[in-house]
Amino acid sequence: MNRLAAPSGIEKRTWTWRRRLAVGAWVFTGLCVLGVLGTVLMVAYGLREPVERDKSCCWEENITPEWAAKSMGFRVPETATDRRAGLRTNVQYDVALLAFTVSTAEADRFLKPLQPEGTQLVHNTTPEEPGYTRSDGFGHLGLPEPETFVDGMRIGGLCRGDAETPEGRAVQFCTDIYAHEFQPGTTRIYLRASSDAALAKPPA
Repeated sequence: MNRLAAPSGIEKRTWTWRRRLAVGAWVFTGLCVLGVLGTVLMVAYGLREPVERDKSCCWEENITPEWAAKSMGFRVPETATDRRAGLRTNVQYDVALLAFTVSTAEADRFLKPLQPEGTQLVHNTTPEEPGYTRSDGFGHLGLPEPETFVDGMRIGGLCRGDAETPEGRAVQFCTDIYAHEFQPGTTRIYLRASSDAALAKPPA
């Protein structure tokens, strides 16, 4: 009987050892998962806070639409309304923003000489989600980001000299152009120019 009982005890001890090993492995794995999740949350929080601060940082004061248009090299139509402008400085580059509203016919006259030969404005086929923002975006001017629009949105851009017209040669920096016909016959023009060199600031 003892010979028959001995293997049963060994099996029981072996099973207990394996169970303890399995439990230990599960506990270790759980601690690792919790550690990874904790690290991810800390990193996400750390990234979010600088991004939030970054959105409100480095915007210059006293930026007028007239100053922005002159610095960027654009002639805003005299009929333009709701003119808005901004300048965000950065250790790497400066970004100037200019937005205004005109009739769609006036918008077309403004845009045509800014299109390099053989190109045309295109529709926004890859829009950003509603609520999308960026640290150098038009949200600073109280406007939705133009990248979020699809209906009535046309997108283009040029750098200095790309368009062989007086208007094209006057452009000072590489500029993203957005034209949004937000209601029939009325278009808002968005211009975003970037410069590696610091832009001369307007007088205080």
